[in-house]
Amino acid sequence: MQLHLRELLSAGHWFDAMPGPPSDLYLVVLLAFLAWTVIAVAVYRLRRRLFAGNGALIGMGTRFGPYAITIGVIGLLLIAFRYAEVPGLSMRVFLYLTALAALGYIGFLGYYLVRRYPARLAEIRAEELRRRYAPERRRARRRR
Repeated sequence: MQLHLRELLSAGHWFDAMPGPPSDLYLVVLLAFLAWTVIAVAVYRLRRRLFAGNGALIGMGTRFGPYAITIGVIGLLLIAFRYAEVPGLSMRVFLYLTALAALGYIGFLGYYLVRRYPARLAEIRAEELRRRYAPERRRARRRR
């Protein structure tokens, strides 16, 4: 029996230990989490090429990339459990929480880019400027 969106979002179905076969809507969710994971892995692995010359974005990719990958993998695992109809692990509430985590992650990135990123970018550029024009250090001679 296929569930419609209204039935899917009703609170009565969230905690079913054996929710039954997944509907076509789960295919859309599967594709969304698959795209999320592939993009997150690509950005994380290629961050030095994608953001060449911008140390702040490279640092941001290094710092926050694993969180996006983790959210995507958890979402894919939960959908796999849903299709395999694993009791307990196929509960809809887990998938909803993972989707909520993905939305929270996107919101946090937006906050970070608006509030924290400009200061971090200025910090990194000032450090690069200091390194460029600072005199090179000489090695101290060892006294015998």
